[in-house]
Amino acid sequence: MFTTENDQAKNTVLEIVEKENIEFIRVEFLDYTGVTRGRTIRKGSLKSAMDKGVNFSTAIMSFNVFDEFIPNGMYGSNDGDFFAVPDPKTFAVIPYRKNTARMLCDLVDENGDPWKGCPRNALKGLLNKVESILGGKLNMAYEQEAYLLEEKNGQISPADDSHCFSTDGVDIQEDFVQDFVYSLEAMGVETEQISSEYGPGQLEINLKYTDALKATDDQVTFIHLFKQLARKKGKIGTLMPKPFEHLPGSGLHVHMSLYNEDGENLFENITDQRGLDLSQDAYYFIGGLLKHGRSLVAIGAPSFNSYKRMLPGSWAPAHICYGDANRSVLVRVPEKRRERRFEFRGADGTCNPYLLSTSLLAAGLDGIQNKIDPGDPIREDVSNLNEIELKELGVSWVPRNLNEALKSLEEDTILADTIGRDIWSEFINVKRNEWEKYSKHVSDWELATMSKMY
Repeated sequence: MFTTENDQAKNTVLEIVEKENIEFIRVEFLDYTGVTRGRTIRKGSLKSAMDKGVNFSTAIMSFNVFDEFIPNGMYGSNDGDFFAVPDPKTFAVIPYRKNTARMLCDLVDENGDPWKGCPRNALKGLLNKVESILGGKLNMAYEQEAYLLEEKNGQISPADDSHCFSTDGVDIQEDFVQDFVYSLEAMGVETEQISSEYGPGQLEINLKYTDALKATDDQVTFIHLFKQLARKKGKIGTLMPKPFEHLPGSGLHVHMSLYNEDGENLFENITDQRGLDLSQDAYYFIGGLLKHGRSLVAIGAPSFNSYKRMLPGSWAPAHICYGDANRSVLVRVPEKRRERRFEFRGADGTCNPYLLSTSLLAAGLDGIQNKIDPGDPIREDVSNLNEIELKELGVSWVPRNLNEALKSLEEDTILADTIGRDIWSEFINVKRNEWEKYSKHVSDWELATMSKMY
């Protein structure tokens, strides 16, 4: 009987489960808010799960980040189930859990076809299309900033007082950092750099570049592992964009590059007249990212807290433009000493990485297909420019809050059609519900301040 590559991968997983004495397998996927959802199955149910999937109510995709079912959601109690089918290529033993492994899932409908609300399916489908058009393999690398915090007497504060890029931060948190890196590697995720970041208790960990799907899976592993391992060590690990008003925020940068089968960098052209050594396709891709910049920020920075980070002069992008070795822009091209690539800087750890990767591809594809030129690179610190100077350069602002961002995304029909109307529509519904709840909330600071003034 003919055996497919996927069948072989399933058999390999079953063999590892027996050999490693794995008793519990977590089957996981992400909802539109970036929350990991899943079930834990016993090893006896694994083969059936890989063949047919594990059922979930579709309504879970209409939950907000507060774990509430939103009013008038697309999916409800009468919409039946989708089935989470574990991808055997994502099988990994969880090193800090007893006899437990994890698998990431694709979502299918009752007929076994890709469920139209699944972000991972959307990424896989669009990735095949983009790589076919570009004639190469798209690589990505996620670069995440995150804080380690401690809670004492009900107060949450940074876990140390180390300085930016100092060795102190990594030394103080050596136990966590080394266990985290070793655990990532045990789960098949390679790291390139670890550093103490701008804020006290803040770390930046660069994941190694790989193909776009695995890079996105790796970021999902990162998110879960960072929080869980910090908790195991008595700390709070958070990817929250702006946990403290007076301290730097935490961003997420996505690096993109393109190589053919011969290992040639298709985003490179050393005769580039603009001086960045980028190919025309690279410029068109960047042009697409800028054209859809406000929508991409809505996808990549989808929390009400996100926009407290992206302010002028904060080292987070507040304007839609690109530049050479410029960290004040939305799309940065690193120095020519490094491999030719570019990074999108308008995201944070509250996003669903599958939605982010898919949207970046959709925007880049639009740029290439419609030959969208991004103009000349910006070399100034954009935060120092006034409104007249920004207008002369054709530079616009990123959305100033989540509501603005969602309005931009609502108007982006090209992005909607590329990532899938169902995903696009329900993502907006969920996030608008979160914005409305936030807008109605009266904080302790607001009460204390306003009640004494009026």
